[in-house]
Amino acid sequence: ERLLSFLARAFWVFLASPAREAVAPAVEACLRSRLSNARVATERATWFGALRQVVTTPDGCAWLERVWARNEAVEGLSLGEVDETTLALELAVRSVPRWGDVLERQRRRIRDSERRDRFEFIAPAAAGDAAVRTAAFERFADPALRTREEWVLRAMHYLNHPLRQSHARQFIRPGLDLLPDIQRTGDIFFPARWADAMLAGHASPVAAAIVDQFLVDRVDLAPRLRNAVVAAADLLFRVSRGPD
Repeated sequence: ERLLSFLARAFWVFLASPAREAVAPAVEACLRSRLSNARVATERATWFGALRQVVTTPDGCAWLERVWARNEAVEGLSLGEVDETTLALELAVRSVPRWGDVLERQRRRIRDSERRDRFEFIAPAAAGDAAVRTAAFERFADPALRTREEWVLRAMHYLNHPLRQSHARQFIRPGLDLLPDIQRTGDIFFPARWADAMLAGHASPVAAAIVDQFLVDRVDLAPRLRNAVVAAADLLFRVSRGPD
């Protein structure tokens, strides 16, 4: 699992889009082969989770959609409501042709009311419609809509997914400006987790420059918040500089 997490980070953060597109078919083929040859259910779940995280090719997305739609099964792997919910969000963030139908059908599938509320909160952040995503971010200016912190962080993950980073750069400065209010109204660890969720999907020099300018402008920022931003942006700064 640790190695696969490194794979996902290298795939999404350290590879620019052209290089990622070039290696994607081989990465997916490798993971699908491992999934097919896994001996026990826990192994299958691990390989499937990794594959779900990095699928980008049209064939891979189509296969994932068939699995989500229950038109194709993964031998030896049973997917529950939580798994299918994650699949629906991953398909939407990849803007599959029927992403809106996928989200709506998944909402209707969910029987547990708490999980349905969570899904309805997060789904706009994964939407294929940029205006919907912008509205999903803007609601977080209201502290009352940040009370379910785990939900907020998951929404921020999808808003700032590497596939959406060009659109999501507009969220970086206002998101960083919210940090003092987030510190005032939320859990002690929430500001750092917010900064992590917002910056983890970004790798461009433009995004790095936005963070740099924020740190220059906000000399009044509390040391704890400044440290949280610097830590969250560390990988962004490294990647945006390119190889030494």
